[in-house]
Amino acid sequence: MKPNIRPLDGLLQMCYDLPHRVHTSKSYPLSSPNGSTIFVYGHEQGLRVVWKGGRPFKCQPIAAESKPNSNGANVDAIMILDSDEEAPVNSEQPPHQDNPIFEEEDGEFDVSEPYERVIQTLDLPLGVEVLHLAFPHLPADAQRSGLESLPILFSQKLVLAVACSDFSVRVILIPLLPPSPQDKNKPESRDMASNLGAGRQKGVFGEQMILLSSGTTHRSIPKGVSVSMTSTPPEDPEDIDMDEDDASSKNPDSRRNVSRSASRTRSTSRLRDHQWDLLIASHSADLSGLLLIHRIPILAGAAGLSPEMHIPWRTQYLASPTVSVHFNSALYPATRHSQLLIAEARGVVRILDCLPQSKAAEGSWRLSLYTDFETLPGSSSRRKPILDAQWVLGGKAILALLADGKWGVWDLENAGPKPTDGANPPRGKSIESLPRFALEGWIGDSLKSRTLLKSSSTKTEKGSKLAPMTPGSRKIRQQALFTESTPQPNGPMPGGLSVSPVQHASNSRADDEAVLAWHGRTIAVIPSLFIHWQNKVRGSGNLFGSGAKGEPTMINNVQLGGESCKKVSLMPSHHLPGSAKDEATHQEILVTGDRRLVIVTSPIAEPQKPFSPPSPLLSSTTDQQLLTRGDLDVNGMDRILAGMSNSQTTPTRNSQSLSHTNGNNLLMS
Repeated sequence: MKPNIRPLDGLLQMCYDLPHRVHTSKSYPLSSPNGSTIFVYGHEQGLRVVWKGGRPFKCQPIAAESKPNSNGANVDAIMILDSDEEAPVNSEQPPHQDNPIFEEEDGEFDVSEPYERVIQTLDLPLGVEVLHLAFPHLPADAQRSGLESLPILFSQKLVLAVACSDFSVRVILIPLLPPSPQDKNKPESRDMASNLGAGRQKGVFGEQMILLSSGTTHRSIPKGVSVSMTSTPPEDPEDIDMDEDDASSKNPDSRRNVSRSASRTRSTSRLRDHQWDLLIASHSADLSGLLLIHRIPILAGAAGLSPEMHIPWRTQYLASPTVSVHFNSALYPATRHSQLLIAEARGVVRILDCLPQSKAAEGSWRLSLYTDFETLPGSSSRRKPILDAQWVLGGKAILALLADGKWGVWDLENAGPKPTDGANPPRGKSIESLPRFALEGWIGDSLKSRTLLKSSSTKTEKGSKLAPMTPGSRKIRQQALFTESTPQPNGPMPGGLSVSPVQHASNSRADDEAVLAWHGRTIAVIPSLFIHWQNKVRGSGNLFGSGAKGEPTMINNVQLGGESCKKVSLMPSHHLPGSAKDEATHQEILVTGDRRLVIVTSPIAEPQKPFSPPSPLLSSTTDQQLLTRGDLDVNGMDRILAGMSNSQTTPTRNSQSLSHTNGNNLLMS
């Protein structure tokens, strides 16, 4: 995959033209062990996994294949003529073995290609269209040590859940390491070609698929999917801390902190030994809205899932069809890790706890949040529709995007920045204050301003019906005519949200996140939600202009070649070659078109070469002797050519230096 590079306001647009019709794409929260960024996109025939950047493969000679004898028989083979009992044929596929070897450092910098190259791809043909995909929330690369408390599955495999056009939901495991070129070029790999859609649960490259089709399933195409993880609580409650945000962890007593850290270390080692499960939530428009939750056991001590038949663990009928469903971004053992955020199009956001303390059969509803009302042209009112909703600030707040381009944050646990006016902030939120956004903004031109312009133009037309036709009025009516003939979308303008952890080395908050909101053709990126919120609270948001840290950045001219924008998401920000350790690079953006993927990124700066003291110059006589023997290297040739070019200007410099010396002697005398 080689992109077409186009400039974009100091950034680069890496355009990948694809042979398939693409439906969705998303980047994995973790990088590959070789440092590659992984993103997956679903198309009309299955999935494709792409490894971009990182350490490339080391070139290895291709082993020569052993040629069979002319008659097809092996010399050392033993032929058994009569055998009463034959050994059973092993139909199981042998375990996949691939040991890719990578270079010690990243690829060399090329001025003509200042971007990360794609080093490997893997096609997974499923035989159906993949419409939606989701990854579990995992610790960022900066906190990769948090994987020690999770099952070994997440340190070796990429875990994703997909919703397909045949009404099915599937869970797929893919190795984090890209397959080596030698493994992909094997004849058996090319012939079998990883076909998970033909009823096979394991592929030739180590991938595994589980089809959630037992029992009750969706009767229509699923509209979204989300995946998380949970664990069975231990019998001894002292083994682990049930809430990672316990206020007692801020006790200034150092001895208590040391003992608490030691107990947390012991609990980390015990967490991996617990029985872990995957939680997969999928929703569709069946009846008034159907929500299915599956719970799949993770095999202990192995990077795999239980292959048993799985039935829905929770079945919930909703009041109206949903637009998005997301598990809380907090990880187990936080008590909120099993909370499910359900956003309905009619302007309501609900929170469902899948693992309530009361052990209810269908979970427990925790909270419902409603948007403001808007007035329609027919003098009727309704709540503003919701396009998407996501958890932010470590699962303590909710970010919502409305159909008119407005976005806002509901602060559920008072986790936002506090004013510094000396007043004591409230300890909690009242029911009356929750429906109000604690932080809000707009993306591009709001629908309200466009509605006002349209209504004003309509009034102008009505007032000018009885006016005489003049060249000026004719021009105005022609403009209005062409404006009205522009096709308008039947439904709300498409849009969505994407949240990615901030991985700055100097960041003091672990729950700070970068936020992307897109509405139509406009993309807004907030590199730090907490800093942006803090600037709004303190009134210093425009102190340094739009380029200040935390201020939104608008991107309006992403070139999709006339294709419709289907999805926009953030990619994890890794430190690129040539960037400082504590300097955050531009957050990469992944834009999905009909048959095109566009990655908006910053060009890689040329790495600075380390300073080395100049080597002692060799005499011209030595270079001539080496040239005569044929042992002169390239540097020696450069010295000879430089000496030949300098010989033409040497007399002039000598004459100037001589006159300068004579002048100094006269002054001294």
